[in-house]
Amino acid sequence: MARDRFDGSRPGRKRASVSLLASARGLFRRFRSRVLRSPVRLEGRCNLCGRCCSHILLMNDGRWIRSEKTFRAIVESSPRHGRFTPVGRNDEGLLTFDCRCLGKDNLCTSYADRPALCRNYPSKSLYYQGGQLLSDCGFTFKAMTFRQAAGRLATGRRAFSKVLEKEVRKDAEPKKEDTDS
Repeated sequence: MARDRFDGSRPGRKRASVSLLASARGLFRRFRSRVLRSPVRLEGRCNLCGRCCSHILLMNDGRWIRSEKTFRAIVESSPRHGRFTPVGRNDEGLLTFDCRCLGKDNLCTSYADRPALCRNYPSKSLYYQGGQLLSDCGFTFKAMTFRQAAGRLATGRRAFSKVLEKEVRKDAEPKKEDTDS
């Protein structure tokens, strides 16, 4: 059985568990977002480090690209993807790519003609697939947690009870009309 040029080893338990962990994380994030009716927010800005253009994963038809053969077929049908070069594999055995358009100054040399993947980075779908941003990325995902939602509910109840208490006091106080006679 022929192995791809960048295949360093056979898929093992560690790879499967990492992928399973990311999938589980993504499912939990989607569940939490739906239950709390609070989608994730993207905050921050690009700090122009260029790290998001190196050792990236690419998808085709909703699946991560795992082989160079698949990648070559994608480039044949969509030459714009030729800007990416396979450079190795990640811990899960997926092909990683570098962008040829990343300049020495960490800026895109083909910014006006960049693909949707680059224009939309980082997309919320990365978060809902269980992915994570680089630790020093200028962007962050902000999502409401169950604890925050419970705190808001408790705060809302207290606020309502204080308003109700105030109204009850108003009703209990003698009115001016009653005291004037």
